[in-house]
Amino acid sequence: MIASNIYFSLEMLLVGRFLGQTAFAGGNLAMPLLLIAYAVADMIAVGSSISIALRLGEGRTEEADRIFTAAVISASVLSTLTAVVITALGPFLFSMMGADAPLIKEAMAYLGVYTIFIPLTCLVFVFDNYLRICGKVRFSMVMNLVLAVLCLGFEFIFLFVFKKGIGYAALGTSLGMSITCIICMLPFIRGKMSLRFTRLKASKETLKEIFRQGLPSFLNNTSGRITSIVMNSLLLHLGGDIAVSIYGVFMNIDGIIVPGMYGVFDSLQPAIGYNWGAGKRERAGKIACCCVTALAIMCLFFTLILEFFPGRIFSLFLESNGSELSLAIHAITIMGLTYTVRWISYSCQSYSSAIGKNREATLLSICNALIFPLLMMLVLYGAGLDGLWAVTPAAAFLTSLTAVIIYFLKIRKTAS
Repeated sequence: MIASNIYFSLEMLLVGRFLGQTAFAGGNLAMPLLLIAYAVADMIAVGSSISIALRLGEGRTEEADRIFTAAVISASVLSTLTAVVITALGPFLFSMMGADAPLIKEAMAYLGVYTIFIPLTCLVFVFDNYLRICGKVRFSMVMNLVLAVLCLGFEFIFLFVFKKGIGYAALGTSLGMSITCIICMLPFIRGKMSLRFTRLKASKETLKEIFRQGLPSFLNNTSGRITSIVMNSLLLHLGGDIAVSIYGVFMNIDGIIVPGMYGVFDSLQPAIGYNWGAGKRERAGKIACCCVTALAIMCLFFTLILEFFPGRIFSLFLESNGSELSLAIHAITIMGLTYTVRWISYSCQSYSSAIGKNREATLLSICNALIFPLLMMLVLYGAGLDGLWAVTPAAAFLTSLTAVIIYFLKIRKTAS
């Protein structure tokens, strides 16, 4: 997951270095809207993966194949429709956020290219889940590395060699994702996997189950994007392009850390679901404990990186003068505290989803990505930029406290 998402951060790094602050800010304004469309595919991938793993654990392979087929088609169609609507509303949304004409032009150039390719590129996330279900973990990892290399290679050629604009950065990533998706699809099309395409025969109950299982992930992703949109609007008002750029740098680092967290639990969610479905709850719990330990170590490590090297991290993305760099160091040091506790809520959310506790997982998703961040924006906005920098760590602390309460009141009794 780190490999498959690191190119988004490196893409912004190339944009900031080669195209400047306006293009960098435009890309970061467009990214939350773009990721809402990809979140639809991810929701279907996660939801169907849990359902498929449970069916395979129960020996119902034909039903697993039907869910797999329905999920692939649904992900492509729904993600495309979402992207088209978002792109059509793009200029209005960006102007409502306070962006000026040059910023809107850069954001729309970036968003429009991605929309053209999304019917295929959204399936990268879908087939990544299915490769792991079929036991092709190494192949999945290799393809994610290939994805990162292809995307960065195309972007470097377009931006550095041919000196093109931000639309070509999106084109480079889209080409890399499309090629990778086709390679990942081929084993399934040729019938070489334990999951096979079959005649589309999905019942309403099956689709409801997929959406219900994937809803926590979707709400977490989508709510987070809505929060980013609101945050960018407030930052534009209080600090201008530089404030948006600083937040964009943090979110690009977050785009490396969170996929790593996601990948730890997501890679073992099928194993947890399989053992849970097979009645081996003690084994499912042991797997979850390994995931929690890994998440804690990962988050604490990244916290130290952000606290000790904030200036170097910001300078990777943008060249800045003394005052801008001082502001960036101050902001990243505050926002970096988020990961001291974030592993707690994410562990509880992912484990709840893996064992079918969708209500609890959904609640934590909404609290983490929407309710507490918006609440903290309301409370801390009066403190100016310092208040906005403190929104993420404060929301993470409140969500983790909620997760501990949910675990001891709801989850622990079921798992024992």
